[in-house]
Amino acid sequence: MIQFESNPFVHTLAYQVGKKGTVYCGDSYFIKATNEYFICVVADGLGSGEMAYMSSAAISRVVENHHEDNVQSLMERCNTVVKDKRGATVSILKVEFTNKQFVYSSVGNIVFVLYSPSGKFIYPLPILGYLSGKPQKYRTQSYSYEKGSKFILYTDGLKAPSVKSLLKDFHTIEDISNHLEAYTRKRDDDLTYIVGQLL
Repeated sequence: MIQFESNPFVHTLAYQVGKKGTVYCGDSYFIKATNEYFICVVADGLGSGEMAYMSSAAISRVVENHHEDNVQSLMERCNTVVKDKRGATVSILKVEFTNKQFVYSSVGNIVFVLYSPSGKFIYPLPILGYLSGKPQKYRTQSYSYEKGSKFILYTDGLKAPSVKSLLKDFHTIEDISNHLEAYTRKRDDDLTYIVGQLL
């Protein structure tokens, strides 16, 4: 499944495919671009199958329903909503167009990389573990960004080498996605990625 979300400030593409032989994809995501901000969440339910899907889908729904909230509040909502479920890793990115800043928070092994036209990479380290409804600390970080910056978020189902080179060497998000196609066929897990460019 491929979904585009674009406006004059951002152009994004989300791709998702389930583990071979399964009905339910244990990953979920949500992307939305408004005139003020872009927000996305990627969640990876623990394990696979229906129970993993229920955890990750609950997270994407709560962000969809409250996307105007700040990232810290959204992480707390996500943690609350997986109480009594299997749990999930999660990353939330919110880009504010007016001040050219973004806020990022992550728990678990979802990867986020941003590449600036000046050659700078931003690669925030997540908190280890997963959301389970228990009290949880979050590392929520703010960064400024340059016009033309490209980024990717992806779950551990994507086994692509040299993601940094991918952001640096390919000019459009469609080119990046086309290059990743070969790695989506080799998957042995649920797989989700979001690529974007800040305009």
